[in-house]
Amino acid sequence: MTDTQARRFMRDFFERYYQKLEQLGNGIAVMRPLGEADKAMWREDADSKDEWKAWKLIPSTVTDQDIEALEKTIGTNLPKCLNAFLTVYHHYFENPVGENPVSAPFKAVRNAWNPLLVKHGYLPFAWDDGGFYIRCIDLTNMPNEEQCGICQIDHEVLFSLDEDTVQKEEIAQNMEYLSQNLFTYLESILNNGELS
Repeated sequence: MTDTQARRFMRDFFERYYQKLEQLGNGIAVMRPLGEADKAMWREDADSKDEWKAWKLIPSTVTDQDIEALEKTIGTNLPKCLNAFLTVYHHYFENPVGENPVSAPFKAVRNAWNPLLVKHGYLPFAWDDGGFYIRCIDLTNMPNEEQCGICQIDHEVLFSLDEDTVQKEEIAQNMEYLSQNLFTYLESILNNGELS
């Protein structure tokens, strides 16, 4: 998939997923406790006096320099698919997609980030809906991103591993395969809800 196709896919995913959530329970799924820092994301009908406000997608203000700074912080380069995912829209989708608001771009990636996983070729990008599993892109097949599977590991299992002696094989044995790549992962969430 080209960069243009990846960005188009992400834009379409976010718009369709937002529309789906907006239709659930009279829009309750797009209500969040939003402060002034994310005022740009308040929907036009939001009441500033209410803590919980409906949010809207807004075009991302993330720059190439922001991405480079994130990569430096987390210690790995982002696949183009994740770059597109993070630079199309600011949003407040909850896990398993993960938040990327104006006030804290890359919030989901930073919350899921784990140096041990990155060291062994897994790029954390979100948590599961229940907050038990860290979702990762398996970077083994880079640069063929369409063959970089999505997997998850129980955080308790991960945190019980000895950081000094653990090998990639031990981490791999504890990973649960979820989807062929980030695109199929997001499409599954859009069509079926949370993956298990």
